[in-house]
Amino acid sequence: MKKVLLMIMLVFIGMVGCSKQGVSIEDIQKEGTLLIGLSGDYPPFEFYKMVDGKETLVGFDVMLGEKIAEELGVEVKFKNMDFNSLIGALQSGQVDMVISGMSPNEERLNQVDFSDFYYTGENAVLVRKEDADRYQTTEDLKDVKIGTQLGSIQTPIAQSLTTNVKELASTQSIVLELSNENVEAVILGNDIAARYAEQFDNVVVSDIKIESEEKMAFALPKVSTELTEQVNKIISTLKADGTLGKMLEEAMQLAN
Repeated sequence: MKKVLLMIMLVFIGMVGCSKQGVSIEDIQKEGTLLIGLSGDYPPFEFYKMVDGKETLVGFDVMLGEKIAEELGVEVKFKNMDFNSLIGALQSGQVDMVISGMSPNEERLNQVDFSDFYYTGENAVLVRKEDADRYQTTEDLKDVKIGTQLGSIQTPIAQSLTTNVKELASTQSIVLELSNENVEAVILGNDIAARYAEQFDNVVVSDIKIESEEKMAFALPKVSTELTEQVNKIISTLKADGTLGKMLEEAMQLAN
């Protein structure tokens, strides 16, 4: 009986050990498909748009994911899900990587690995037009209700300003809450904030300066060393030859 239990334990340990190993380029090429997780509600990075009469996933991160798959010599498949579910999907092997405007922070770094940054931008605060003069500094946001996307790096920023933070799964939903007067401000990345200010007639980007940056990187399973290094090489090349900038410009035009 003891031998049986010992064998079961050894098999279990072996399985756990295997689960901790990352995704390799060989694994992906053997499958022939790169599975990428994202949350398709963050224009110009990932969003849905009618293209030739069909609702299509487009954006900067989508283009980048397609480019990575091309360089690896495989097809690409995107899995759309709530932003807050992406890390769990990566850890459980549902996707090979996440490209979804995600910024590394201490909690995420304990769970997954990250590539080099492929985008660095600022954060911004959206308010209603009628309140633009009322909210001028971060001090003006003290104790007001601020909206953020669930699981985003903007949430702890909001929590440092007020105890009244409302999180929703999608950015569009939280901006709609602002438009409908259910929150007083929303913190988002600067580029997406600008897109929503164009989309909603009664919403503007305020003059409030948030002392933080939005740095985006690929999230990959722990110990995916070879894959991470290859992704970093591709990012470096795309930056150097100007492709990354052109892709972002094209994505912004699509968002507009």
